[in-house]
Amino acid sequence: MRQKRAKAYRKLMHVYSMSFGFRQPYQVLGMSIFLLPTRFQSNEPVTTVDSEMCKSAIGHNLNLIKQLYAVLQGEVKPMITQCCIHELYLQGKLQQPSVDLAKTFERRMCNHREAIPGDECLLSIVGDKNKHRYVIATQSHPLRVKLRAIPGTPIVHINRSVMILEPPSDATLKVKEMVCFFSAAAEECFEYLSTE
Repeated sequence: MRQKRAKAYRKLMHVYSMSFGFRQPYQVLGMSIFLLPTRFQSNEPVTTVDSEMCKSAIGHNLNLIKQLYAVLQGEVKPMITQCCIHELYLQGKLQQPSVDLAKTFERRMCNHREAIPGDECLLSIVGDKNKHRYVIATQSHPLRVKLRAIPGTPIVHINRSVMILEPPSDATLKVKEMVCFFSAAAEECFEYLSTE
Protein backbone atom coordinates (compact mmCIF):
# COMPACT_ATOMS: atom_id res chain seq x y z
CA MET A 1 0.00 0.00 0.00
CA ARG A 2 1.26 3.45 -0.80
CA GLN A 3 2.43 5.57 2.09
CA LYS A 4 0.09 8.45 1.32
CA ARG A 5 -2.95 6.16 1.28
CA ALA A 6 -1.79 4.35 4.43
CA LYS A 7 -1.42 7.66 6.25
CA ALA A 8 -4.89 8.78 5.15
CA TYR A 9 -6.40 5.47 6.32
CA ARG A 10 -4.59 5.74 9.67
CA LYS A 11 -6.02 9.24 10.19
CA LEU A 12 -9.47 8.09 9.14
CA MET A 13 -9.47 5.17 11.58
CA HIS A 14 -8.27 7.58 14.27
CA VAL A 15 -11.34 9.75 13.58
CA TYR A 16 -13.59 6.71 13.93
CA SER A 17 -11.89 5.68 17.17
CA MET A 18 -11.98 9.15 18.76
CA SER A 19 -15.46 10.21 17.61
CA PHE A 20 -17.34 6.92 17.58
CA GLY A 21 -15.44 4.62 19.95
CA PHE A 22 -14.03 2.11 17.46
CA ARG A 23 -11.26 -0.06 18.87
CA GLN A 24 -9.14 -3.01 17.87
CA PRO A 25 -9.81 -5.71 16.89
CA TYR A 26 -12.09 -4.10 14.33
CA GLN A 27 -15.24 -6.14 13.70
CA VAL A 28 -15.41 -6.55 9.94
CA LEU A 29 -18.86 -7.65 8.89
CA GLY A 30 -19.08 -8.59 5.27
CA MET A 31 -20.90 -10.13 2.41
CA SER A 32 -20.48 -13.87 2.12
CA ILE A 33 -17.86 -13.78 -0.60
CA PHE A 34 -15.98 -10.63 0.42
CA LEU A 35 -14.08 -12.02 3.40
CA LEU A 36 -13.06 -15.28 1.81
CA PRO A 37 -9.56 -15.82 0.37
CA THR A 38 -9.67 -15.89 -3.40
CA ARG A 39 -8.36 -19.43 -3.72
CA PHE A 40 -11.77 -20.59 -2.46
CA GLN A 41 -13.76 -18.37 -4.80
CA SER A 42 -15.17 -19.58 -8.08
CA ASN A 43 -16.00 -17.66 -11.22
CA GLU A 44 -19.67 -17.80 -10.22
CA PRO A 45 -20.59 -14.92 -7.93
CA VAL A 46 -22.72 -15.44 -4.86
CA THR A 47 -24.96 -12.50 -5.72
CA THR A 48 -25.13 -10.24 -8.72
CA VAL A 49 -23.90 -7.23 -6.75
CA ASP A 50 -20.70 -9.11 -5.86
CA SER A 51 -19.86 -10.22 -9.39
CA GLU A 52 -17.44 -7.39 -10.12
CA MET A 53 -15.64 -7.88 -6.83
CA CYS A 54 -15.32 -11.61 -7.53
CA LYS A 55 -13.93 -10.99 -10.99
CA SER A 56 -11.34 -8.50 -9.75
CA ALA A 57 -10.35 -10.69 -6.79
CA ILE A 58 -9.95 -13.78 -8.95
CA GLY A 59 -8.12 -11.95 -11.70
CA HIS A 60 -5.60 -10.37 -9.34
CA ASN A 61 -5.28 -13.19 -6.75
CA LEU A 62 -5.90 -11.07 -3.66
CA ASN A 63 -5.46 -12.14 -0.05
CA LEU A 64 -8.47 -10.31 1.34
CA ILE A 65 -7.81 -10.88 5.06
CA LYS A 66 -4.27 -9.55 4.79
CA GLN A 67 -5.50 -6.52 2.87
CA LEU A 68 -8.19 -5.81 5.47
CA TYR A 69 -5.45 -5.82 8.11
CA ALA A 70 -3.38 -3.38 6.04
CA VAL A 71 -6.27 -1.05 5.21
CA LEU A 72 -7.68 -0.81 8.72
CA GLN A 73 -4.17 -0.50 10.21
CA GLY A 74 -4.91 -2.91 13.03
CA GLU A 75 -6.23 -6.28 14.10
CA VAL A 76 -9.42 -7.43 12.42
CA LYS A 77 -12.09 -9.89 13.50
CA PRO A 78 -13.93 -11.16 10.42
CA MET A 79 -17.59 -11.84 11.03
CA ILE A 80 -20.30 -13.29 8.85
CA THR A 81 -24.05 -13.66 9.20
CA GLN A 82 -26.13 -16.78 8.78
CA CYS A 83 -27.91 -15.18 5.81
CA CYS A 84 -24.59 -14.67 4.03
CA ILE A 85 -23.57 -18.28 4.70
CA HIS A 86 -26.94 -19.36 3.32
CA GLU A 87 -26.08 -17.54 0.08
CA LEU A 88 -22.96 -19.70 -0.15
CA TYR A 89 -25.01 -22.87 0.42
CA LEU A 90 -27.24 -21.89 -2.50
CA GLN A 91 -24.21 -22.12 -4.80
CA GLY A 92 -23.99 -25.88 -4.25
CA LYS A 93 -21.00 -28.18 -3.92
CA LEU A 94 -18.80 -25.79 -5.88
CA GLN A 95 -18.70 -23.42 -2.90
CA GLN A 96 -18.19 -26.07 -0.19
CA PRO A 97 -14.60 -24.96 0.63
CA SER A 98 -15.93 -21.40 0.98
CA VAL A 99 -18.70 -22.59 3.28
CA ASP A 100 -16.18 -24.49 5.42
CA LEU A 101 -13.95 -21.44 5.70
CA ALA A 102 -16.91 -19.13 6.41
CA LYS A 103 -17.88 -21.41 9.29
CA THR A 104 -14.52 -20.65 10.92
CA PHE A 105 -15.37 -16.94 11.13
CA GLU A 106 -17.21 -15.58 14.12
CA ARG A 107 -20.91 -15.81 13.49
CA ARG A 108 -22.94 -12.64 13.96
CA MET A 109 -26.45 -13.71 14.81
CA CYS A 110 -28.90 -11.84 12.63
CA ASN A 111 -32.07 -13.40 14.10
CA HIS A 112 -33.76 -13.81 10.72
CA ARG A 113 -36.03 -16.85 10.79
CA GLU A 114 -35.84 -17.19 7.01
CA ALA A 115 -32.67 -16.23 5.15
CA ILE A 116 -32.89 -12.83 3.47
CA PRO A 117 -30.53 -11.25 0.90
CA GLY A 118 -27.13 -10.20 2.24
CA ASP A 119 -27.71 -6.46 1.69
CA GLU A 120 -30.90 -6.44 3.74
CA CYS A 121 -29.29 -8.57 6.45
CA LEU A 122 -26.30 -6.24 6.83
CA LEU A 123 -28.56 -3.17 6.90
CA SER A 124 -30.70 -4.67 9.63
CA ILE A 125 -27.64 -5.52 11.75
CA VAL A 126 -26.06 -2.08 11.42
CA GLY A 127 -29.37 -0.39 12.18
CA ASP A 128 -29.57 3.39 12.15
CA LYS A 129 -26.67 4.06 14.54
CA ASN A 130 -24.10 1.24 14.07
CA LYS A 131 -24.02 0.87 17.84
CA HIS A 132 -21.84 -2.27 17.67
CA ARG A 133 -19.21 -0.39 15.62
CA TYR A 134 -18.97 -2.65 12.59
CA VAL A 135 -16.72 -2.02 9.61
CA ILE A 136 -18.74 -3.12 6.59
CA ALA A 137 -17.00 -4.89 3.71
CA THR A 138 -19.19 -5.04 0.61
CA GLN A 139 -19.16 -4.55 -3.13
CA SER A 140 -22.86 -3.72 -3.32
CA HIS A 141 -23.18 -0.13 -4.52
CA PRO A 142 -26.83 0.28 -3.38
CA LEU A 143 -25.85 -0.98 0.09
CA ARG A 144 -22.91 1.43 0.27
CA VAL A 145 -25.20 4.34 -0.62
CA LYS A 146 -27.61 3.39 2.18
CA LEU A 147 -24.75 2.91 4.68
CA ARG A 148 -23.37 6.39 3.96
CA ALA A 149 -26.48 7.85 5.61
CA ILE A 150 -25.57 6.11 8.89
CA PRO A 151 -22.98 8.08 10.89
CA GLY A 152 -19.86 6.25 12.02
CA THR A 153 -19.94 3.40 9.51
CA PRO A 154 -16.60 2.67 7.80
CA ILE A 155 -17.11 1.02 4.40
CA VAL A 156 -14.50 -1.10 2.61
CA HIS A 157 -14.72 -2.21 -1.02
CA ILE A 158 -12.42 -3.32 -3.85
CA ASN A 159 -11.69 -1.14 -6.86
CA ARG A 160 -9.38 -2.53 -9.57
CA SER A 161 -7.66 -5.03 -7.27
CA VAL A 162 -7.09 -2.39 -4.56
CA MET A 163 -8.99 -2.48 -1.29
CA ILE A 164 -10.40 0.97 -0.53
CA LEU A 165 -11.58 2.45 2.76
CA GLU A 166 -14.15 5.03 1.74
CA PRO A 167 -13.77 8.61 2.98
CA PRO A 168 -16.16 9.58 5.78
CA SER A 169 -19.70 10.33 4.70
CA ASP A 170 -21.42 13.67 5.27
CA ALA A 171 -23.39 12.16 8.16
CA THR A 172 -20.16 10.97 9.79
CA LEU A 173 -18.48 14.36 9.38
CA LYS A 174 -21.51 16.14 10.84
CA VAL A 175 -21.45 13.96 13.98
CA LYS A 176 -17.67 14.34 14.25
CA GLU A 177 -18.02 18.13 14.23
CA MET A 178 -20.68 17.96 16.94
CA VAL A 179 -18.42 15.76 19.08
CA CYS A 180 -15.53 18.19 18.62
CA PHE A 181 -17.77 21.17 19.42
CA PHE A 182 -19.14 19.66 22.62
CA SER A 183 -15.74 18.43 23.80
CA ALA A 184 -14.24 21.89 23.19
CA ALA A 185 -17.18 23.56 24.97
CA ALA A 186 -16.80 21.19 27.93
CA GLU A 187 -13.08 21.92 28.07
CA GLU A 188 -13.70 25.69 28.09
CA CYS A 189 -16.35 25.28 30.79
CA PHE A 190 -13.97 23.22 32.92
CA GLU A 191 -11.21 25.84 32.52
CA TYR A 192 -13.66 28.61 33.45
CA LEU A 193 -14.84 26.78 36.57
CA SER A 194 -11.30 25.92 37.68
CA THR A 195 -10.20 29.60 37.53
CA GLU A 196 -12.98 30.75 39.85
